[in-house]
Amino acid sequence: MVTKAKRLILQPARKGTIPRREHMQTYLKTRPVYVQLLLFIGMAMGIFMIVFWIGGSILAQMTGIPMLDMGNYRNWTSGDPNVVTMLRGTFLLQFLGLFLIPSLLFGYFSDPRPASYLGLRAPSSDIYWALGITAMLAAVPFVEWTGIINRWMVEQSPFTRSVTEMEQSANRAILAVLEKHTIGNLLLNILFIAVFAGIGEELFFRGIVQRLIIRSTRNAWAGILISAFLFSFFHFQFLGLLPRLFLGIILGALYWYSGSLWTSIVAHFLYDALFIIIAYAYPATASSDASIFEGTRALLPMALGSAALTIFLIWTMQRRSRTDFNEIYSDELNPPRADNDLSF
Repeated sequence: MVTKAKRLILQPARKGTIPRREHMQTYLKTRPVYVQLLLFIGMAMGIFMIVFWIGGSILAQMTGIPMLDMGNYRNWTSGDPNVVTMLRGTFLLQFLGLFLIPSLLFGYFSDPRPASYLGLRAPSSDIYWALGITAMLAAVPFVEWTGIINRWMVEQSPFTRSVTEMEQSANRAILAVLEKHTIGNLLLNILFIAVFAGIGEELFFRGIVQRLIIRSTRNAWAGILISAFLFSFFHFQFLGLLPRLFLGIILGALYWYSGSLWTSIVAHFLYDALFIIIAYAYPATASSDASIFEGTRALLPMALGSAALTIFLIWTMQRRSRTDFNEIYSDELNPPRADNDLSF
């Protein structure tokens, strides 16, 4: 006797359709969210360790800098091209091993259409390209103002010394790669910093982490806020915790309301590229504790106007959005069940 389940298994795929596995339950997206998060974190850590071990060994041979010294900024020599090569190499290894490969693999094991699962599809309306870019640019004065508040808060805390030391390490890395002022170096910095961060961090924090948290809480803004905090926290640059948090909120809202991760990738890329170009033109702004508006008396009114405009743009995104929670998560919350009789 041929049961319904057998027919589903034996039935050939229709022409033009994506081949499916025997049961929808084989995809990770049908598992509990905490299981998916643990698997994703474990996958990211494991792949990063392998990629960094292999890539770091190659970098050590290329630059003469031992792997154990790659994170010790006190041993770096200013202007040494080997240090710049090492830093760019670690940016590449982080992009591949921590963000890109784990995110793509997780998407592959989560859904028969991994690109769609990760949000790599066209936005519901072309206006989201303009809204996203405008929102990121409009937020700059407010983000700069929160950076000043952030630094003041750190100075008042008992953790000032440890936070400052962590920030100095990050500053030395950024200053080292920005030090050479040539067009070629500028383009390489845009690639290794803006392109890699735009693609990798958006796949990781918005494409997967935000998606899972929204499913768990059944609340879009809970997912946007929590993933934005994680996005900011795990940079481990606490002098920029608040600015990065607000940028993460804008990027998360843009992704959710547009339905496309490409919009947040492009907005993230353009924001980082803008500051790389500013640092190229005005080197004094390259340090993370600097502000492009430092000393401007009008910063507070500018920040308030910036916040109001950004909120208006996010509201406009929401008003035009076609995103529907039930449509996005229908397969995950109500997976089809096969007949219990699987015997031939």
